[in-house]
Amino acid sequence: MTDRKDSGIENELLPHRPLGRTGLMVSCVGLGGMGVISRTQKNVRDGVEVIITAIDSGINFIDTARGYFDSEQITGLALQERPGRAYVATKTYMRGARQAEEEIRKSLEALQLKKIDLMQVHHVQYEAEFEQVIGRGGAMEALRSYQKQGLIDFIGVSSHNPRILPQILESDIFDTVQFPFNPIETEHYEKVKDVVGRRNIGTIIMKPLAGGNLKSVDKALRFILGHPVSTVIPGCITPDQVRQCVQAGYGLGEMTEEERAQLLEEARSLPERFCRRCRYCEGECSRQIPISDVFRCENYLIFSATYARDEYRGLSRHFNDCISCGKCEKICPYQLPVRQMLKRAHHRLTRGWLEDAAVKVLRKAGLYDAARKIYFALGGKIPER
Repeated sequence: MTDRKDSGIENELLPHRPLGRTGLMVSCVGLGGMGVISRTQKNVRDGVEVIITAIDSGINFIDTARGYFDSEQITGLALQERPGRAYVATKTYMRGARQAEEEIRKSLEALQLKKIDLMQVHHVQYEAEFEQVIGRGGAMEALRSYQKQGLIDFIGVSSHNPRILPQILESDIFDTVQFPFNPIETEHYEKVKDVVGRRNIGTIIMKPLAGGNLKSVDKALRFILGHPVSTVIPGCITPDQVRQCVQAGYGLGEMTEEERAQLLEEARSLPERFCRRCRYCEGECSRQIPISDVFRCENYLIFSATYARDEYRGLSRHFNDCISCGKCEKICPYQLPVRQMLKRAHHRLTRGWLEDAAVKVLRKAGLYDAARKIYFALGGKIPER
């Protein structure tokens, strides 16, 4: 990005917040880059228009990734029409230095930039992955090298695993962290709020609408922005969606009790089989099954099936331990068919053993990064939420 003083980046209407210790002031509402890919648009130009609308509306933070199909290329095209008007964050899935270095070069080329404002290590889910990233020959070596060359300004990390996040952030090697947070899923925020404050780490919020389950965009975004986070990055598919999200940033202010009640009522009215993770059922379960964690693992199938199944296997109890007493359903404030949902989740989470075995072999052989690279080069599909 060009010098902020000369770029016209500041917008008087859309509030800006510090992105942790980076010194960057980013719009409280940013833009997630998955919505602009050509697979969700009629053509590439439609995606470009979404980004241009965001920038013209005061958004100055755009998040994308190598794994988001052609999102980087589309972002690069938009930036050519609005040069120096937005900070760009992208991500690499690669854990090894050589592979990460190659991806960074490709990101610079696709984005048509001389420098990337924020490069993030994408989707770190396991302790072993984290150790690989920061160890000898790990991706961090490449990121640090490019940072010293002036090709990367700051380094961040993203994760969907609330248990590993505190450990990652306590290492104090990342300038920013990206994780899910919304009125229904608060676990990640609760786990990291103390450490990000102490370490002055920028917080980038993804999944603000719980994967599209929440329709009250304004209330959901204002709920999140009522917390000391840096920016929230909804994935918008149309210019109208962009403008709707930006309005939430304009209307910042403490939510009224009536608005909070309306948001809660919407959460209660979500589809029958949507778990809100209130955990009342777990207090009643005589077999001590971590029911909400089972459903969390099932949700992770859309991000990483191997990780989701590994997490499920690691739980202390499973559906097979259920004695079908029904206490969970009696206490559930949303009248969910918990036993049936557990059975479904168990079925989905106990398949794919061959895929899991292959992934473990590739990891052990040090070939996993190369396999992922080939997969995405061949147009590998990321399941939609």
